Amino acid sequence: MSDEVRRLVSFARVLRDEGVATDPGRVIEFCRAASLLAPEDLYWAGRLTLCSRAEDLPVYDRVFRSKFEVEPPRLRTVRVVKEVIALASEQELLREKSFAQMTDEELATVAALMRRLRLVPPKRRTRRRESARAGSPDLRRTLRRSFRTGGEPIDRAWRERRRKPRRLVLLLDVSGSMADYSRALLLFAHAALRTDARWEAFCFGTRLTRVTNALARADPDDALRRASAEVFDWSGGTRIGDAVSGLIRTRIARGAVVVICSDGLDVGEPDVLREAMARLARLAHRIVWLNPLKEDPAYEPLARGMQAALPHVDVFLSAHNLASLEAIGAAL
Repeated sequence: MSDEVRRLVSFARVLRDEGVATDPGRVIEFCRAASLLAPEDLYWAGRLTLCSRAEDLPVYDRVFRSKFEVEPPRLRTVRVVKEVIALASEQELLREKSFAQMTDEELATVAALMRRLRLVPPKRRTRRRESARAGSPDLRRTLRRSFRTGGEPIDRAWRERRRKPRRLVLLLDVSGSMADYSRALLLFAHAALRTDARWEAFCFGTRLTRVTNALARADPDDALRRASAEVFDWSGGTRIGDAVSGLIRTRIARGAVVVICSDGLDVGEPDVLREAMARLARLAHRIVWLNPLKEDPAYEPLARGMQAALPHVDVFLSAHNLASLEAIGAAL
C-alpha cells in the first residue's frame, strides 16, 4: 500500500471514528476517485463517496481541515460533482461490461484500470533463515550474545525460515474460440507481470509460446504487438494438453500458482489433457482456471477438454470482465 493510499485510508478511519458510516466499499470508491481527479479536487472526491447524510458534512469538513491542513473549498461544486459522478459511472460500467463487447477505446481504459489490480499469491518457506522472535534456536547468535554475560546464554536468539510469494504463471488461450477475449486477457497478463519480475506468461493455441519478455514493455499496445508477433498460431486451433505438457517441461510450474485462461474447447485427445493436468496438479501449488464462458449463468462445462481438466482444478472462475478478474485476488 502506497503512502498516499495509507493517508486516504487513515482519513476514512478518522471519519468512521467520528460517526460517519465509511464502510470498506465507500473507502475503495474514495481511493479510486482520488486517483482519477486532480489533487485540488480531493475534498469533493471524499465528500461524494464517503458522506451519505447531511449531518455528516460538518464532521467531514472538520476532519478534512485537520487531516490535510487545507480549508474545504466552496467553489466549482457543480463541475466537480459532475466530473466525479461521470468518472465513477464510467468505471463501474466498464467493470461489469463483457470484454467481448468492448471497443478498442474501452479496452484501453480497462488496461489502465487493470494496472491497479494487485495479485498476491500465497507465500512459501525458503531454505534461507532470518532472525525471529520465536522458532528454532539460533545457536551462533546466542553464543555471540553470551559474551556480554560472562558466557551465560541469558539472551537467547531465534530464527525461522524466510517466506516469499510463490511464482505466478499465466497460461493464455489465444485460439480462434477465444478471439473475443484474447486481447483483454493479454492486457491482464501485462498488468500482472509488472507486479513481480519472477512471474511468467505463456500463450498457446496448437503450441506453447513464452511471451514474458514481450509483455515486459511498459506501453500496453507495444507489449501486445510484440506478443502477437511472437505467437504464430494466433486464432488457430487449440491443443490444451500439449500446451500444459510443454509448460511442465519448462519446470517453471513447480510450486507455482498456475492460472489457465481458456474456454476448454480442445481439439486434442481428452486423455492427453487429463494426464497433463494430473501431472501439473502434482507439481503446482494451486491451479486456477478462468473460463469466460462462465459469464452465462446457464453455462455447464460439457466440453470434453473442460471435463478432462476440471477434476484437477482448484479454483474455477470466469474471466469475461474486469470485475471477474478482480475476484482472482481473493481466490489466490
